[in-house]
Amino acid sequence: MKEYYGTIKRCLWTVLLVMAVQFGGQLRLPGTESMGIKNVNFLDYFTSFSIGKVSELTLFSLGLGPYMLALVLWSTLSMLDIDAINHLSEKESGIIRRVLIFVFCLLQSLGSVYRLKNNIIYSDFPYISKFMVNIVLIIILIAGGMVVSYIAEMNTKKGVGKQMVIILPGLMANIPAMLLSGQKGGFFSTQTGLIVLAVTTIIFLYVSIFLYKSEYRVIVQQTGLDVSFEKSYIPIKVISAGALPFMFGVTLFSLPQLLTTVSALRNTKLLYIITRLFSYTTIPGIITYSLILILLGYGFSHVNVRVHDIAKSLRDSGDYVFDVLPGQDTEDYIRKRLNIMIILNNMFMVTVSVIPLIVGMKISGVTNLAFYFGSLFMVIVILDSLHEDISFMLAKRRYKLF
Repeated sequence: MKEYYGTIKRCLWTVLLVMAVQFGGQLRLPGTESMGIKNVNFLDYFTSFSIGKVSELTLFSLGLGPYMLALVLWSTLSMLDIDAINHLSEKESGIIRRVLIFVFCLLQSLGSVYRLKNNIIYSDFPYISKFMVNIVLIIILIAGGMVVSYIAEMNTKKGVGKQMVIILPGLMANIPAMLLSGQKGGFFSTQTGLIVLAVTTIIFLYVSIFLYKSEYRVIVQQTGLDVSFEKSYIPIKVISAGALPFMFGVTLFSLPQLLTTVSALRNTKLLYIITRLFSYTTIPGIITYSLILILLGYGFSHVNVRVHDIAKSLRDSGDYVFDVLPGQDTEDYIRKRLNIMIILNNMFMVTVSVIPLIVGMKISGVTNLAFYFGSLFMVIVILDSLHEDISFMLAKRRYKLF
């Protein structure tokens, strides 16, 4: 039992942190009320995946969104190979990341309070102005967002499944609601629809797991090793962007729709164009959504596979790709292979997301499959991360230094 102590300890840390996050997500802020379950849309469900809530103001309403945005932005800046960033200490880079998280928390809290201002009961604070009530709520929301970010980092250090595991309960709980959202006697309420759903789900799970585990291997010659394992490889996954495009795609696509709440834009041509370009039920909107997924797939793939760093590491260690010069040639070679994987990655994302949207224009309810598939794929990625972490910890006990 002693040899499993480390694994059990990390799993218990994750359970504790997930429970803390779920509990904080239920703590409604004082002087506010819920808008109920009416008019819940896809953005609501995807926001809840990151622990956040857009239907009410709670301690953790902001969710994991600000943390993930800051993490992605910082990873992108680090890829640019800027000397000022490369020479930062771990402490300095940590401070900058926290400042970015704070900025995103501030922006999201401002939007949340403005969007849910009708849910704030100002009469509960008779001696305080509305402005001051809003300021206090914004401060509490920012504090909650920073706490969620801290919990995510704590789980990376002491738990299993890295940061994303804390969204798993909300993600799995909302998959049925995601599938049935907006349906009134839709296709999946029939026996034929249920059979089609079961078959497509099995096929999707098989194809997704196969593609997610598939990888292209760039063979590396290791000159520093004089053993039979001198040949190693750099793995480049087919789904190199992971589940991040699904998670951020819906959010980015839905942001322009917030302009419909601006009274000055009502009955204007600009609002009409925005409505057409950012709607899941129009051809221009579907094309826009596809472009967003493609751009996110390209960006996140290069964030996850840092070609410049890989080529630099190979050159510094004296290793090389056979028949390719070290340095820039190696970087171009790996980037070319990565771009091929990105094409396959984007084809997969667009296929599972756009085809249901197109079919849904004719058959009621099929549109939901686009977001249902995205939810399932996020679960696959998170569970795979959990499996890898636990397997690594169990395998570690077999090795001894002496």
